[in-house]
Amino acid sequence: MPRYGFSGESPDMRKLILFVCRTVGEPVDGRELIKLALLDDNADYFLFSDALTGLLENGLLARDGDGVRLTARGGEIADITGRELPAALRRAVTDESADVRDRQMRERCIAASAETADGLSFFTGTLTDGTAPLLALKLQTGGEKQAAALKRRFEKDAETILQRIWGIMTTE
Repeated sequence: MPRYGFSGESPDMRKLILFVCRTVGEPVDGRELIKLALLDDNADYFLFSDALTGLLENGLLARDGDGVRLTARGGEIADITGRELPAALRRAVTDESADVRDRQMRERCIAASAETADGLSFFTGTLTDGTAPLLALKLQTGGEKQAAALKRRFEKDAETILQRIWGIMTTE
C-alpha cells in the first residue's frame, strides 16, 4: 500500500476518521470506513478500532445501521482538524470517498429478492433513481435456484438490464 504521510498516531487516526466521514458526506458503511481509514500503509486496524471507539464514546460519531455518521459536534471538529492531515492523504481519501458514495448510492437504489409462495418461486427486482422506481420486475421462475440466480444477476447488472429492456421496447 502507498504511504500518504499518515503519522501512525492515535490523535491523527481520530482526525482521519472524522475527515473520512465528512468527505463521504453520508453515513459510512463499516467496511468502507475501515478501507478508507487504512489507505495509508502506516495505519493499522487496532489503531483504527481504538480511535473509532473513542469517537463514538465522545459523541463525535454515532452508529447508523451497519455504519457510522458524524454528529453535529463531530462535523464541527472534522472541519477544524481535517486540515491538519497531510495533503496527499486528504486527496487520496477524497478520491476514494467519491467511489464509496457511488457504491452506497447504488446499493440503496437496487433491491432484489428471491421468494417462494404456494409452491411457486419468484424473482423480484427494483431499480430506482434514489426517489422513484425506474424498473420493477416480478418474474415467476422454474424454482428457488433460478430465482436466486436472477437475484444475483440483477444486483450485479441492474443498469444494463434496464438499458436492454429499454432498447427492446423502443426498437421497431
